[in-house]
Amino acid sequence: YLGVYGYGTPQVTKENKPYFRYRFLTDGQELVLPMDNGTMDALGEYDYPLQNRLKEGYTYRIKAVNGIVTDVEELAAPGAGKTAASGTENQVSAQADMPQLPVRGTPGVRTLRNFLATAMEPVGHTLYIYGGGWDWQDKGSAMQTRTIGISPDWVRFFREQNADFTYKNTSPPASFYPFGGYNEYYYAGLDCSGYLGWVLYNTLNRESGGEGYVGKASAFARNLSGKGFGTMAAPGLQSGLHPGDIVSIDGHVWISLGTCSDGSVVILHSTPSLSRTGQPGGGVQIGAVGFDENCEAYRLADHYMSTCYPEWYERYPAALKGPAAYLYCPAGMTGRMVWDVSGNGVLTDPEGVQSMTPETVLRSLFGA
Repeated sequence: YLGVYGYGTPQVTKENKPYFRYRFLTDGQELVLPMDNGTMDALGEYDYPLQNRLKEGYTYRIKAVNGIVTDVEELAAPGAGKTAASGTENQVSAQADMPQLPVRGTPGVRTLRNFLATAMEPVGHTLYIYGGGWDWQDKGSAMQTRTIGISPDWVRFFREQNADFTYKNTSPPASFYPFGGYNEYYYAGLDCSGYLGWVLYNTLNRESGGEGYVGKASAFARNLSGKGFGTMAAPGLQSGLHPGDIVSIDGHVWISLGTCSDGSVVILHSTPSLSRTGQPGGGVQIGAVGFDENCEAYRLADHYMSTCYPEWYERYPAALKGPAAYLYCPAGMTGRMVWDVSGNGVLTDPEGVQSMTPETVLRSLFGA
């Protein structure tokens, strides 16, 4: 599969997606075919089941009836994909060995500690893709964020790229950014809400294919509170964040690992942080919120990213974010949700994680 015909051109936008055509390379010849868009809902929106299974550079057996693709079956790992530097076709390994995870969660174990352990699984090998974890049509959760376990697609994509990867190339035809308003690269990585959606699904479920949790970042915490998962804290985050708190700020959502003694905060999130070559790539990582790199949170983030995720650390230094941006929740849907671990919510806290320091939480998870 080579992608949507005309990808990145002004004519190929979400408004025209029912009429898209799709490129396939077969026996050395390129075929451009329309595709069955699936079932239309009451609002006139299709569900695009085939588009939500297609991934650029992967090999498929396709079925076409009267020149329209009606079914696709994935046969192999990537054979040709877009590189960050050039946007050209590139042969990649057919198999990507899954990484040895320093921390693993257990699907369906509804404790705060397991929520944080699960949140560590995509760290260090999942790049930031705007719209990553959302479905192809940008309406809800992709299959990858409703599946138990980290996606091999994220690992493969990470290993195909290098420190020059950028999530938003200024040339739309060569970019992984959804300039057209639909998510061509939904499968390749995670954005901030895609990451949170995957963590929640894998904490609360034991089987794949259920209802997803991906949603708008700025309203993410408040929407979970509305489901009875926790309570919204009073305005202002300087009073101290607990491990596990979910924080929605304008355009972003992240997980707190707690407030350090100097007031800095260790966090988990997917963000397009700068690489060592100055490119905005990044992805799922342990980060810090503080005034400078001398803060305790940055020391902890740098230690664990460098020690436990060396392949990532070769490309990306630990990311420090400023308190003014990350600890400010303007009026509206933003804010901080504190998990209800009393037994009346969806998570419990038998280990007492919610009252631990960030250093204690990290030692508990990593064993050192």
